[in-house]
Amino acid sequence: MAQTERYSAFDLALYLMSSARDCVEEPPIYGPLRLLVGVQRLTTVCEENEGMKDEFLSKMKSRLDAVFLLVMSDRPAFVRALDELLAEFAEEEKQRSLGKKE
Repeated sequence: MAQTERYSAFDLALYLMSSARDCVEEPPIYGPLRLLVGVQRLTTVCEENEGMKDEFLSKMKSRLDAVFLLVMSDRPAFVRALDELLAEFAEEEKQRSLGKKE
């Protein structure tokens, strides 16, 4: 995905709706990939809207780019990368829940 693409909240919702329908007939591995695209688009929406900026999500954007390529070339590595990303998101949530991050 090009770094210059812009998305509104509606664009993100539309992508998620069309992805939900596509997942009915696509190979199962595409579901996680589509969800990652959704997260990446959400980071773009956040970056473009002052009140939604999120340093953690911005930082994760480049990591998501790297994971996309794995789905076609190395599925076990793709799953490991998903596990690692989820662990980082969980740690971030823990820090936020404990009030250690704003």
